[in-house]
Amino acid sequence: MAQSNSSTAVENPVARKRRRSRLMVFALIAIAIGAMLAPLSGYLYVAMADQGTGAQPQSGWQETNPRSEVWRDARQGVEGYSAVKSPGANVLISNTGERFRQLRNGPVSVIGPWVMALILLAIGLILVITGGTDVEKPLTGKRVPRWTFFDRFLHWLVAILFFVLAITGLSLLFGRAALIPLLGPEGFSAWASLAKIIHNYSGPLFVVGIVLMVISWLKYNLPTKVDFQWFYKGGLTGGHAPAGRMNGGEKAWFWFIATAGIVVCVTGVILVLPNLFEGRGLSSTSLLLHSSLAILWIGITFGHIYMATAGAKGSLEGMVKGDVSSEWAEQHHDLWYEEMKREGREFREQDATGAEGSSSNNGRTPA
Repeated sequence: MAQSNSSTAVENPVARKRRRSRLMVFALIAIAIGAMLAPLSGYLYVAMADQGTGAQPQSGWQETNPRSEVWRDARQGVEGYSAVKSPGANVLISNTGERFRQLRNGPVSVIGPWVMALILLAIGLILVITGGTDVEKPLTGKRVPRWTFFDRFLHWLVAILFFVLAITGLSLLFGRAALIPLLGPEGFSAWASLAKIIHNYSGPLFVVGIVLMVISWLKYNLPTKVDFQWFYKGGLTGGHAPAGRMNGGEKAWFWFIATAGIVVCVTGVILVLPNLFEGRGLSSTSLLLHSSLAILWIGITFGHIYMATAGAKGSLEGMVKGDVSSEWAEQHHDLWYEEMKREGREFREQDATGAEGSSSNNGRTPA
């Protein structure tokens, strides 16, 4: 009887895998719900403020300034004299802000949502057509280590901060058009104030994480001729594409972060510390680059999430557990898998009966 209880106490690998899949689905649902509900906190703020003061929300607000013609004449960019010696100080009212406003409310605000929507649509069509990619060979319980604890901690820290910055940043960028009709001016003002604080304080920590990620993973993502074969065979001919530790697509994702992502980080620092970087033009240019590249980054991240879940099933295990199945490694990173076998890094995961492995090696025995 004791032996029976001991065997049932060990969780079945299939049940454990299903439990992890459910947790992953619940986590993604929680992120999506949080993204939708976070801006609604403005409702709560306005309701509490109105209840405390007894004031009624203002029912109207002016779209145009009645003195706009006077200020339009003053924004001609004519230079005069000023005792203040700084860029643009000789101009009473710079027109840089107006040009920035037209670009921000024009191409950036109009094209940006379409970019994200089209990427999501493309991912949805790929998922419907292909159904994702499963591991072709039956799982034998053999595993290979892929990511260290530090790598996983860094990845998830950056991922969480990325979602926080994406939600708050998109709220600030599109809130006037998308959230004011939903929350009203007072509700949006409350949420925008909170979103700005969260965005500004999360940003520097995110920058540190990105820099550490680029430095730590640079050695894995140096281009080789195998990457070009991966793009040609996998992307053009549809055949098997050989790959090392990182395939061509993963390296392209890394170098996007190491270039465009770094630009987003640098422009973010400029915007958070305006006193250190003088010039109205610099701030305007930084904000346009920051928002445009951030939108593109968010869109490509949708593809990254797809590949880590349905696109190449089994990939997420590497960033959750630190190791992946040998069958997954052989199918997606065959050159790296052969290298791991030669180094004796492959091991066998403890099965449900506890017959393999021991407590001294955490249930892992050489394959």
